[in-house]
Amino acid sequence: LVILSSGIVVVYKSFFLCADYLTRLSLRLDANQLLDNKISEIKRHVKEYKDLSFSRSGILPFFESNHKQIEFSYQTEVEPVLGADALYRLGVRLSWQEHGVTKHLERMSILEIG
Repeated sequence: LVILSSGIVVVYKSFFLCADYLTRLSLRLDANQLLDNKISEIKRHVKEYKDLSFSRSGILPFFESNHKQIEFSYQTEVEPVLGADALYRLGVRLSWQEHGVTKHLERMSILEIG
């Protein structure tokens, strides 16, 4: 009976651990998509207006992931590329809270003005 009880505990523990990993992976995939969308939005703005007057930081609308409301915030950095007049390096950082810990996801891209 003790062996059977121990086996059940191990199976349940493994199950809940896997469920937690899947939740985290799902949230990370959602964050990846939001980050790609933000970069595309910035590139469209730069292409249309030919300037760098986009919002450098902010909070995205609440996002629902696994029946939870998640608040994502973003920060951007723009630096000129040395030796190229119309090229800029764009860095976008997305942040959110997951189990009380702040998580980050970053991506770099190149912007061309003109």
